[in-house]
Amino acid sequence: MSNVSGKAYAFTAFTPMKRWKTPFVRLFFWSVPIFSLGIVQRLFSWIHLVKAQKLLLELSFIHFARWSIVKHDFWPRLSDEQPKDDTTYDYLMFCSNFNGTWQQYIDAFSAIIPDGMNMIWRWSEQFPGAQPITPFLGYIRRVQLDCEYYYAAYPGASATDVKQSLHLQSELQAFAKKTAKMQPDEFARAWHQFANSVQNCVGSTGVDPYVVDWQELLFPGSVKPEELGPRGLQTPVSVGAVQESTPEKVVSDA
Repeated sequence: MSNVSGKAYAFTAFTPMKRWKTPFVRLFFWSVPIFSLGIVQRLFSWIHLVKAQKLLLELSFIHFARWSIVKHDFWPRLSDEQPKDDTTYDYLMFCSNFNGTWQQYIDAFSAIIPDGMNMIWRWSEQFPGAQPITPFLGYIRRVQLDCEYYYAAYPGASATDVKQSLHLQSELQAFAKKTAKMQPDEFARAWHQFANSVQNCVGSTGVDPYVVDWQELLFPGSVKPEELGPRGLQTPVSVGAVQESTPEKVVSDA
């Protein structure tokens, strides 16, 4: 499955923006590092944008999230023979890696940092807003692109697993140096104390049974992504609400 590697899910989306809106998005992105500063977080935590930045950093299941602007005439060319593309719109590219299911990831953005999502994607064509969740799921469904290839160095480990393992390694090395000359009884007491102190660093690795592609049913009773329309880069006109169709009646000869 191209979007999944072990416990990790790779997410890529392109959303069209009118060209005159691009400078406003650039200005917003320029302000993000400032709002990430510790002193700004402490003094201005009541501001929605500052609060959203802090909450985003606290979502431990996200490996990274990055937004980039692709200008209408700045698309890559594989060779000099390839004609240069010049699209009607500029595009906002969003890339992220995370642990968990697609729906859990979008739900977290909608529930925890809706103001931040609105500030970023409000400039994109026909963005419905981060709340309520169902139109937001449908919109993201339409603008997501599948990965052709996805590589993860530690597919069986989440971002939290990796951080805990690094901490465990550091603690174990310090323990080995500290106990090198201890007597057996003294070492046993030190070992039990050490084992208790690093319990939260001993996680389980391997494939997460709940990290599946969104073409499958994620959880009983949840939204089926296939009901939200086709996936892939669409024109702005097709980023609207899904039109419900009446199923055809099947007539049996029996």
